Amino acid sequence: MIVIEKFMEWLSDRQRFFLGFLGCVAMELSAVYFQFVVGLEPCPLCITQRMIIFVAAVVFLVAAIHNPERAGVRVYSGLGLLVTMFGFGVATYHFVIQLLPNNELASCGPGASYILKHMDLANAIRMFLTGTGDCRQIVWSLFGLSMPFWVALCFTGLIALCIIQLISSRRVRK
Repeated sequence: MIVIEKFMEWLSDRQRFFLGFLGCVAMELSAVYFQFVVGLEPCPLCITQRMIIFVAAVVFLVAAIHNPERAGVRVYSGLGLLVTMFGFGVATYHFVIQLLPNNELASCGPGASYILKHMDLANAIRMFLTGTGDCRQIVWSLFGLSMPFWVALCFTGLIALCIIQLISSRRVRK
């Protein structure tokens, strides 16, 4: 833990925000790889998580470009914390859905591409945020843990980064 703290002290606020942006880019590139190279179709909750990652990436990138003073660092870190905590919540919810017994979820719903093509915006957003039957399908796992678990773990790292930014912005700079 002390090694991470020393490493984070070594980085400037701008570099930490850019590190958060790079983390989001890595998550998005992973999602693109799994969709277009491996051939896994994302479910509505996967799409929701991608949108949240995109919003977090924008927050981190704008913060890195802006390079704010202490108050601005707190604002960007707080905003990043809210976005990443929401992403963590969605990923955790998705993971819990996958742990439910088969009879707990009524049926498999349509895939994300069908929802986007054939539903009005309000219903599509509702389905993306609440998930459907195909959100329970585990199509990939690593060490026995599904993709939503790993996405939640990545969000945990981004949450930690935001908290570190908030803590470091309160210290008096020399």
